[in-house]
Amino acid sequence: MKKRLLALLLAGAMCVGLAACGNADKPSDSSKAPEGTASTAPEDGGKELTIEEVWPSGTTVYIDVPAKAGGGTDLYVRYTTAALGEICQGVNFVVTNYDTAEVGAEHTKNAKPDGLTLTATACTSMDNYLSGASNVNPFEDYVVVGKLNDGGPQAIIAKPGAPYHNLKELGDYIKDHPGELVVGCALGGTSQIILRSIIDSLGEGYGDMVNYVQCSSEADKLTQTASGSIDIANCSIPNAQAYEADGKLTILGTVGPKVSTLEAMSELVGLDLPDTFKTTMEQGIDFSWDAGYYLVAPAGTPDNICQAINSALVQLKDNKSFQDGMNTMATFLNTPDLATSRADYEKEWKFQIECVDSLGLLARDVK
Repeated sequence: MKKRLLALLLAGAMCVGLAACGNADKPSDSSKAPEGTASTAPEDGGKELTIEEVWPSGTTVYIDVPAKAGGGTDLYVRYTTAALGEICQGVNFVVTNYDTAEVGAEHTKNAKPDGLTLTATACTSMDNYLSGASNVNPFEDYVVVGKLNDGGPQAIIAKPGAPYHNLKELGDYIKDHPGELVVGCALGGTSQIILRSIIDSLGEGYGDMVNYVQCSSEADKLTQTASGSIDIANCSIPNAQAYEADGKLTILGTVGPKVSTLEAMSELVGLDLPDTFKTTMEQGIDFSWDAGYYLVAPAGTPDNICQAINSALVQLKDNKSFQDGMNTMATFLNTPDLATSRADYEKEWKFQIECVDSLGLLARDVK
């Protein structure tokens, strides 16, 4: 299983090898179009544009990844740029990773709004701003050009030999052992919001009866849960499968978009998942996590440029490279039109405000 997963990820990395990659907190200034490349934004921003006019052959498009190489956001971007390279012939897509997420977010925010600098964003960016961890407002400082997916289900994992085997049993344990459970998550971040929301759904006040400790990277969550240093955490389904197969984890269930079901997830990952992977909804818990990934441009980017870029993004759903990439990431592919993408983004923004506020973590005046 491990070899198969590694091969899939390596194949994904190889398919995007043509996209250039940097990794620095101070890359060259991509907020300016490269020499010989002019912005195609008309002064009135009203003329309808084609993607060939916005990104003519020979153009360089910069896509910032506010995260280190190899993570989920990075892989989503690389599957996207590999496919866009096939759709937009002759366009050079340059991917730049940032060790510091805030620096990457600021770079895109301050870039020229000409459609030549984009970034990937998701609920994590929203949560970081809402909790006060970031100064970049992803709802006001960016403008959506398209949606890439509906997100993917996450496994809820427990240490091997745990005295609970599903989410209901976890709730019973918390009730009978207040103050004992150790939850690994990114404190003040998305994973804490997800896990606390699930625990609160198990019983009133249960979220205050557990201990949250800093454990943000997936690698740390897997190793520390397997060793018993933490009791529960969340991780991707492929990694949960691999560790469970080696007897290193107990799977309590999954949480993800409303479209997630055991059958849908099995089709997504190409395997018949056992009942241990039943979703929160399938286990009778009224909670789902609908959080997709989006490509956004600096605020002020004209709508006709955004529309042209979206016309290329909607073609991703029919691109095999992109389809394979989303399947590898166990993610539900969805590349809607611009209006739908923006409506979904706004809906997620409002949902995140409610979640962060309900947990007492809201540090911004956005209500």
